[in-house]
Amino acid sequence: MKGISPLVATVLLIAFVVSVAGILSIWLNSLTVSTTQLVGTEASIAITCSYGGIKLSDLAFSNNFLTGGIENTGSISLGNISLQIVYLNLTTEKIPLCLEGGIAKNCSSPTLVLSPRDLIYFNISASSNFDKIRVLTNCTSVYFEAERSDVSQ
Repeated sequence: MKGISPLVATVLLIAFVVSVAGILSIWLNSLTVSTTQLVGTEASIAITCSYGGIKLSDLAFSNNFLTGGIENTGSISLGNISLQIVYLNLTTEKIPLCLEGGIAKNCSSPTLVLSPRDLIYFNISASSNFDKIRVLTNCTSVYFEAERSDVSQ
């Protein structure tokens, strides 16, 4: 049984290496393009969100209802606004908000949008063993947290 000649083996090896290098270059190019686009999008969102600000005010708890105001203190509109209540046993409850009759209330998905300098009041049911209240937005870096001591009872 005869083997292949060294010249043919060399040519086949070079062809194999060149084809693998071609496949890797195509894959690496597509990876670079998609990563660059993702980083650009995330950077754009981060820059836009840096102009955002939100604040809780006039917080009160009475008869298992938590009330207060949410104000957009930034210069961009903020959406998907929800409240997160942290309880003393460290469990959390996320409450999506939507506008109903001029007041933000609990709903199935957050549809509340606040334009710059908008102030809206909320009224939600909550347990009395809360520790903190957070307001969350579509910009993950834009939130506000109030302690139990900030809530009049």
